[in-house]
Amino acid sequence: MGKSKLQRMLVGAALVLSMGAGALSVSASSEEQPEKTIRIYSNRTESHVAYQILQDIIGQYQEEVNPNFKAEFECEPNLDQYKNKLKLYIAGDELPDLFQIDRGPIAEELTSQGKLVNMDEQLEKAGLADSLDEGCRGYVQNDDGSLYIQPEARYGNTFFYWKDQFEAAGITETPATFTEFLDVCQKLKDNGSIPLGITGKASWNPLHIMYLPSWTVTGNDWLNQAKRGEVRFSEIPVVQDCAEFLNTLAQNEYFPAGFSNIEYTDIMNGFIEGQYAMVWCQSVYLGQFSDAYDEGKLGFFTIPVNDKEESYEQKATMAIQAGISWALNQEKFDEEMERFYQFLLTHYADTCYKYDTFPQFNVDPPADKSQIMKDYYEIMKQQTISWSNWDDNCDPVTGQLMDDLVKQLAAGMITPEDFLTQLDESAATNGADYFSVK
Repeated sequence: MGKSKLQRMLVGAALVLSMGAGALSVSASSEEQPEKTIRIYSNRTESHVAYQILQDIIGQYQEEVNPNFKAEFECEPNLDQYKNKLKLYIAGDELPDLFQIDRGPIAEELTSQGKLVNMDEQLEKAGLADSLDEGCRGYVQNDDGSLYIQPEARYGNTFFYWKDQFEAAGITETPATFTEFLDVCQKLKDNGSIPLGITGKASWNPLHIMYLPSWTVTGNDWLNQAKRGEVRFSEIPVVQDCAEFLNTLAQNEYFPAGFSNIEYTDIMNGFIEGQYAMVWCQSVYLGQFSDAYDEGKLGFFTIPVNDKEESYEQKATMAIQAGISWALNQEKFDEEMERFYQFLLTHYADTCYKYDTFPQFNVDPPADKSQIMKDYYEIMKQQTISWSNWDDNCDPVTGQLMDDLVKQLAAGMITPEDFLTQLDESAATNGADYFSVK
């Protein structure tokens, strides 16, 4: 990786926003406020709303409370590279003041070592303990129910599609089952469309597609056993469905040519330009989709039903996730950092909606928000379980192996059997050893 780029935060517009907690007083002069510079390590860059939301809140805090408060950002947009560098920071005991981390073994290990701030305590102090969305909490809490990382926001993932490409291919209804989804892909391909925009450069995108047939009918009940090697990935029917589903998409060439070398931002730009008929993405793009939605050009549909077995019961229709969550370094959590973080919590929901993003707190969209946001939220608030990434829940070795293997599976380089067998072998050795001492 190249050198880290430190970026001085810009001052955002001041907004006096609150979710019910007591407002912080505006400082009389900068001389009365402590000087504080924090270091932030983020997977997000200036183009991502999560970065913009945090930047805006820092600006509000500088304007309303402490003009001597500053923040330096180090950003690594590639998630795989971000995680690798975070591991180096952890190993070197160089954790930033504020950083992003997924739920899973590494976060739990930092928790057990007393290196993370208790987020339940912070929410209680802010008067928001009962406002955190149930699905978001499930996405980030530890196995024992404790909370030491904070959701970045509340994202809902669905498929978005261009209606004219569906109509041109003779598709009159969106797919209700995964069998129908594959039929839709074939009809689109036969009509000259690229069915599904996807990147192979970042493992999370093919992983998310692969998870769907399992996650919607089982939640993640099986994962705690599989990650410890107590049951085999290859013996779980819905996990087999997942690997076979991604493999079918790959073998039938429903992805863009050369997708393994296309960045996700280019995939999304390509979809917006109509290069792909469908894309799987999160609600962070609703603002960009709003005009096309109002004009009747663009639509979205929720997760199809896994119809491989009659016994499968659909447990969710939208994949709720919380992004890559925020964590606070306990060793650097002094009085001023806590004052800032309390300000952040109480201003977070309104600032999220300012950027057309759903907050992790149960707050309805303002009346002036777009129709697509309102329609999306009606489905989002019905979800009570959340997405969980398999790779992040596995031991670090197996998780990294899964990240590597899914790219090969999506590219048609290995079979579903190869994919599952290698996971089983790693979990039986590395997972069993790793979790036996936790």
